Amino acid sequence: MASEGFIQFIWKYKLYSGKSLNTNCGEKLEILNPGEQNLHAGPDFFNAMIRFDQMVWAGNVEIHHRASDWYRHGHHLNPDYNNVILHVVGDYDTDVTNSLGRRIQTMVPEYKLTLQQRYEMLKRSETWLPCGDYIGDIPIHRLEHWLSTLQAERAVQKKLRIEQILCDPAKNLDEVMYIALAPGYGIPLNSLPFELLVKGVPYKRLIEYRDNLHDLEAILFAHSGLLQPARELGPYPSSLWNRHLELKKVFIEKPLPRHLWKFLRLRPPSFPTLRISQFASLIHNRFPLAERILTSATMGEMEQIFRSGAGEYWTTHYLFGKSSPPFPKFPGEQFITTLIINVIIPFLSALEKKGSNRISRMQASEILFQLKGESNQIIKNWSKFGIRANNAGESQALLQLYHNYCKQNRCLDCQIGRILLEASVDENK
Repeated sequence: MASEGFIQFIWKYKLYSGKSLNTNCGEKLEILNPGEQNLHAGPDFFNAMIRFDQMVWAGNVEIHHRASDWYRHGHHLNPDYNNVILHVVGDYDTDVTNSLGRRIQTMVPEYKLTLQQRYEMLKRSETWLPCGDYIGDIPIHRLEHWLSTLQAERAVQKKLRIEQILCDPAKNLDEVMYIALAPGYGIPLNSLPFELLVKGVPYKRLIEYRDNLHDLEAILFAHSGLLQPARELGPYPSSLWNRHLELKKVFIEKPLPRHLWKFLRLRPPSFPTLRISQFASLIHNRFPLAERILTSATMGEMEQIFRSGAGEYWTTHYLFGKSSPPFPKFPGEQFITTLIINVIIPFLSALEKKGSNRISRMQASEILFQLKGESNQIIKNWSKFGIRANNAGESQALLQLYHNYCKQNRCLDCQIGRILLEASVDENK
């Protein structure tokens, strides 16, 4: 027997079958509008419009697995259900009445077995991509339309954070960039401690030391919580610690708990020790930064801004006190692309929305589609199903699709899932 969720789904999208619909009393009915789904307390669908024989009714629709669930849930005593005009059920085992004693018409929708089977497959699948066996059958124009919607959805989410920072009139654009960029240096696992780090090291005080990389590293590493246990692991960490003690009266905030920083399952070039040094180097070599970004005329210029490598000590280290073969630690191409996608494009979008007179020479939407698509395991997995990202806009859409729909088993809220279920209705007609 069909579950209540399945019946809600076929009602919402009008996927029931049969040339003519009838109530349990034999009345012909026509669904003019299934109504708006209610995700809170009360009837399942509001503002439906249904024609019973020749009369049009407007009201609510309630859906149950069995008709007797109406009584089990106490709807016959609840005045909130007096405006229900139709009861849609999988199993008609009783008539129902509302609190006024009025009998409510009941409908048992017909549906194709293939529709129910595909619904259950999507609902219960534990594979990486539940629709993987069918996604190749999706019409390309419908897939592209859905991905375009997802890309816009993701862009709005990223822009909101920057808009919140811009709302503070006490912060200039360079301070906004400082606060916005720090979590970007922590992607994928250390965004939160980077965000907390810059909250504890105010930009207006830190920028006074931007001419000295050693001072910047002393301040940032000390407040990260990573320096104290490393202060006796060689001359360089020791010198950073000593400089921190001299500056302690200026920067009095407590250091972060060291356990917030994640090293496990990260490649050494992504270790937070290197990222903190690269962030300090960016402040040393590029700040004030906002004007540089706004006046960049090409992607090459934009990317060059962030090619600011870690300090000299890190040429032979990934961690404090542990030597490694000499190799300059500059941010990689993929890291810079990720930084531009997650920080710079939302920053420019937020400025555009705010109507700022500081307009970039490059529009945010242009940058997104000029950048190469991201290269990570999620994007690689999509390519196994024949879906490839040709630019950053498309890779952002695929990341949004996976994180917000596939990973959360929201197949029924996804346009792809709906298309597949609609197709199963049309099969073997």
